[in-house]
Amino acid sequence: MHGHAWTWGAVGMFLLGAGMLAPPSAEACVAPNCLIDVRFPLPEDGGTVPANVPGLVVRPPLLENTDVSTLRLLQSDGTPVPFTLANGARATHVVVPKAPLVPGTQYRIEAKGNCQHQETQTQSATFTAGPERPLPTTLGTLSADTPSRGTFAVYGDANCGSPQEGDSTTLRFTPSAELVPFLPWVHWTVEVDGQPWSFSNHHGLTSTGADNYESHQYEYNRQLLFLYTVCTPGNPSPPGLGLTPGRHQATLKGTLEHASIELPPLSVDFELSCATQSVDAGTPDAGTQDVEPISNPSKGGCTQAGGGLTMLGLLATLRLWRRRRE
Repeated sequence: MHGHAWTWGAVGMFLLGAGMLAPPSAEACVAPNCLIDVRFPLPEDGGTVPANVPGLVVRPPLLENTDVSTLRLLQSDGTPVPFTLANGARATHVVVPKAPLVPGTQYRIEAKGNCQHQETQTQSATFTAGPERPLPTTLGTLSADTPSRGTFAVYGDANCGSPQEGDSTTLRFTPSAELVPFLPWVHWTVEVDGQPWSFSNHHGLTSTGADNYESHQYEYNRQLLFLYTVCTPGNPSPPGLGLTPGRHQATLKGTLEHASIELPPLSVDFELSCATQSVDAGTPDAGTQDVEPISNPSKGGCTQAGGGLTMLGLLATLRLWRRRRE
């Protein structure tokens, strides 16, 4: 314990002496643990929850976990609702009611996060049960925009985004009417030519098929529906160049948590090219080149020349190093 305290103290003194403790401008590219607390994906704008929802998802605090002993599902008058607990995708937990919810009844779900370096408060969310809905059998439709050449942000470990020039396209997803009531409890993946490209948390796509930025804020990951190849690496160069130029097939997969159904994936063909082929000839021939994290370029973010570690990035790295030693 004293060794850990000395390590953090020494790092703090080093950063202070180096003048690095000032936070970066705009949104930090590496966020401290628990910056975002426990979350409960629910319908947008206070919509109703289908009475036969397979399970209610509980997302843990950022980079931490949920204290499962504090999980509660209650009616508005405080009456406990019996449920079983299951493990969900991406470190989530799933509250599975033992009986269908009662339409017209208001409920509250609550839980508390485990955070190593700060006190936490119980988080909660309320919702109203609606009528039962048929479980979805389809995802919807998928298309791809005409590719275009331009500049977009590519993000790397512990750095803010750097602008890169390349060819890109955006996937356009329209969820089926039967899927919309269950969207909050669906998690997503996109593959290109059978290889992983990106993933999105529960409620990562809205009822209009748009990216739900709040579902992946402060997380290292490419934007789910934005596909690109870097044609002219900027300065600093990105850790990966995205897709290789050429024809590809993108596949969108959605999984409704704790439902015994398989939703057929959606696929679409597209092509990216570089008018002047400046991509290194030694890059892989596979559908995706080196995978680098990317956040939402539509949200602006910050740019950082030089590519040095931010304070938060260094602290996050030391936290991971400490966990491995324990």
